[in-house]
Amino acid sequence: MSDALELWTEDELCNHAFSIFEELAEENLSSADFLLYQQECEQNAWVDLALPNEDWVDLIQQDLDPELHIEAHIGLSTAAGDLVLARILLSREKHDTLCHAQWRGQA
Repeated sequence: MSDALELWTEDELCNHAFSIFEELAEENLSSADFLLYQQECEQNAWVDLALPNEDWVDLIQQDLDPELHIEAHIGLSTAAGDLVLARILLSREKHDTLCHAQWRGQA
């Protein structure tokens, strides 16, 4: 990996993923899920970073480099357990605009 790349820190990636999620959630989640998120986000929202799942390669028709790509899971902790509202594929490189999302309820 080139030293010229400017990579997000894990905290920055979490903030970046939340920003994207909050910008797109209303138009991509069901009304019920979006309302639940709005009501619970301050106390129960979370983001988890993981290596990208293999299914992204088929979905976006692009190979992924685990050193340059990350998958963010965003959800809520509920009494029934964790509820994943979105999976967002991001580049770790600050100047790469790669962003793909899969939303709860979408195939």
